[in-house]
Amino acid sequence: MVDEKFWEVIRKYNVLMRAAIQGPNCLNICKGECCSIKIDVPRVLAEEYIKRGYASKNDFIRSNVFSFQLRFDEYEGKCFLYHKELNGCLVHDSGIKPPQCWIYPTNFSNPKNKDLSCKRTNGWNIIDPLKAKEAEKLLEFYIFLCQLEAKKEAKAFQSRLKDITCKNNLLNLLYHTQPSHLAGIRDTWDCITTLSAQGVSLQMKKICEKYNEKCEYVEHNYLDCKKICDNVAQGVFEFLQKNLFHYIKKQGIDSEGEYPFIKLFKLSENKN
Repeated sequence: MVDEKFWEVIRKYNVLMRAAIQGPNCLNICKGECCSIKIDVPRVLAEEYIKRGYASKNDFIRSNVFSFQLRFDEYEGKCFLYHKELNGCLVHDSGIKPPQCWIYPTNFSNPKNKDLSCKRTNGWNIIDPLKAKEAEKLLEFYIFLCQLEAKKEAKAFQSRLKDITCKNNLLNLLYHTQPSHLAGIRDTWDCITTLSAQGVSLQMKKICEKYNEKCEYVEHNYLDCKKICDNVAQGVFEFLQKNLFHYIKKQGIDSEGEYPFIKLFKLSENKN
């Protein structure tokens, strides 16, 4: 029922905004400056992009606003939906363009009827203020629906962590990772993966000392250890089960779904 309401809102919103604004053909003038914005989307919209072939699961990053954020190419400074040949958004004419993308640079009102400028050109006008206002109300409801879904996604995190396939995948990654190269874990579309350290991290040493204190590497040669042993890998998983969902309940979803051990250790120490 919620999904049906969502699609009703987003399709009507796209129709209203297309009718409410008028301006130059951006695709022929600039290089998609509005595509240089990081956009959050709900899972239901992300799934539709995947279904239609616009995206893959790897194009979506966990978000602390809605369920996901569209993958952003930091080097190009563009959302992944920016298409060079189109010189604009790949889903612009799909009827399911992210609502936030429509309001740049017009927003929803222009009481003095001024030209509204983006970074490259002038000439945007709101030609139907009533439809723009109707779209504004729909956007508020869209945000409400997205926030509801995001709360469900946060709760589903615990079941992902308990899932046997998720556990085995994570353990396999740990078995092939040097302890000093591991900074934490990262929550992705449907599984939990490792978060690589930027350089060398000593955070794992705490877990190594607890679950394999007799290890020859722990005290003097920690940086020489080439892979996480089974005892420590199981210890990592046990630590995550005890502390990760508690962290999310207390602190909320972290930006990009990244959970460094240093944050989890701090919360664990305070909890105890």
